[in-house]
Amino acid sequence: MRRLLPIALLLLLHVPMAHAQYRPQRPLNKANYDINRRWHFGFSVGLNFMDFDVRSSPHLQHTAEGDVHRYFASINRVSPGFNVNAICNLRLTEHLHARFLPGYALSQRDLHFYSVDPTGEPTYHSTMKIESSFVELPLGLKLASHRHSNVRPYLYTGGCYRIDIAAFKRVKVEDGVMLRLIKHDAYYDVGVGIDFFLPYFKFSTELVWSVGLLNAISNDYADGAEPFRRSIDMLRSRMVSIKFHFE
Repeated sequence: MRRLLPIALLLLLHVPMAHAQYRPQRPLNKANYDINRRWHFGFSVGLNFMDFDVRSSPHLQHTAEGDVHRYFASINRVSPGFNVNAICNLRLTEHLHARFLPGYALSQRDLHFYSVDPTGEPTYHSTMKIESSFVELPLGLKLASHRHSNVRPYLYTGGCYRIDIAAFKRVKVEDGVMLRLIKHDAYYDVGVGIDFFLPYFKFSTELVWSVGLLNAISNDYADGAEPFRRSIDMLRSRMVSIKFHFE
């Protein structure tokens, strides 16, 4: 995912700009969009792809037969999620905007556990599906370039505070919930996007990379799940979001 992000960012910027260089200037749609009003509002929908940066801490588990097993955790499949946000945009200068996008996001991550027996052979043990329901409060800055016809690329940077409502559920082995994440986390965001000025509104596509700053794993685990909790030293959330803004 980290290797694909720079390529995607370059393509997102390069394609519209290259196309704009070889077509004649069109009449400007909403020519005074950023001049008449300092505040703009709208809404956003999109997809997110969330996983973990896992730092394992191999835990030794002694069996009744005297064997020693080591447990590890990893992520090897990412499932798409959904997010919806409101948009509050404040124009600070011609090219600099402050943005607040409160909203709600759903995502799922599958945490796989493996054990290594005394022979050193890894064996798949179990999978825990971690479903998250976030109330998210992102705040950031948008640095826009000069507008070329009805297209304007921009860069985005900021931070986001997320509350995981699903983390308030009780842990139950029978429900597959062996471990619990922390309820509150902070992220830093970097991204790139393109504004398209249409006749009646502004449409934007945006790609954002988010990295959690806190250790997301809590010390709350179900009975019998201690080996799995002790096998994880640190979990940090990571997310790639593809957003579509309507303002």
